[in-house]
Amino acid sequence: MIKSKKGCLLFLVLMPTFVFSQDLVKAKEKNTVIERIKEQVDSNYVFVEKVEYINNSLDSLSKTKKYKSLKEHKAFADALTEDLVAITKDKHFKVQYNPALIKSRREWRERMRQEQEDQGNDEEEAIDWNYWYAQKENFGLAKIEILDGNIGYIKSTFWQPLDWVKPTFDATMAFVAHTDALIIDLRENQGGYSPSDSYLGSYFFKADSTLWNSSYNRPTGETTPQYTFKEVGGTRYLDKPVFILIGEETFSLAEKFAYSMKHFNKATIIGQTSAGAAHSIDFIELNDNYAIQIPISYNIHPVTKTDWEGTGVIPDVKTAKEETLKVAYLNALEKLIERAKKDDYKTLLKRYDKIKAEINNR
Repeated sequence: MIKSKKGCLLFLVLMPTFVFSQDLVKAKEKNTVIERIKEQVDSNYVFVEKVEYINNSLDSLSKTKKYKSLKEHKAFADALTEDLVAITKDKHFKVQYNPALIKSRREWRERMRQEQEDQGNDEEEAIDWNYWYAQKENFGLAKIEILDGNIGYIKSTFWQPLDWVKPTFDATMAFVAHTDALIIDLRENQGGYSPSDSYLGSYFFKADSTLWNSSYNRPTGETTPQYTFKEVGGTRYLDKPVFILIGEETFSLAEKFAYSMKHFNKATIIGQTSAGAAHSIDFIELNDNYAIQIPISYNIHPVTKTDWEGTGVIPDVKTAKEETLKVAYLNALEKLIERAKKDDYKTLLKRYDKIKAEINNR
């Protein structure tokens, strides 16, 4: 997931499923939902040049009475989703029939509004449960260790907001600062909040501010640049081999980090092609019963001038799932062996060869 610190939705959200009674959808509501979808596509869809074609296609489908035979709400929503994906070739589109969820969202917004009005009246300090849970998960840094051969290993499962995770990032990078190579494991990382990605990425760049990525937002019409940080809270990790592990579950902001590091030649990507979720979405209520996910923004990498939408991040070294870490470990050792040979460090060579033999025998 990709989120800004201000809470703007910049990434794909997996909405919860609620249990609700299934009554029948009326023709009038079908027409209303289709018209509302067309309005939202016209106002929000990231590729404005496709809007007219999408809406004309929806009109054509509606005129053919395709939806007339559909009696159940969910069947109608599923048909709309299937058609929108077929028309646009964009898998982010999704129409949902979920009145319970829509009601819950509206009640939550009202509670937030009421809490803001009441702020300052309650002397008892409120607990930030999001922060509490993030803290219990070590802010998404699930494992940090030094592998045999002085190779650092960092497992990241989520990108928490930068003001939460920055001290842990700094401590993590301090822990691996004196390693000779580094493996960053993003195979289970489902996304999170920017600019945590560019802050961690800054450790692999010199102090100059570098354009990390840009994002075009259709509703606002703005293109927002994102840069690496001139200052980090520790020693930068420069001129050392870095390997990033990805897989099919690597998603959104985790893909962005791997994609940027790959195309800046800062890391070797190892594993399987990632999910391919670069576009950010908004979840828009259409009426009391229906809502739609619409892609509203895309990324622009300064090197490729595009992003990983639909294609995923392509590994430099493709592996079977169960072999990913082993292959990365062996690749890191090979880099260290090359350096040891160059500097004629015979003791280190013997040590690396021994570790390689142990890994290959696992």
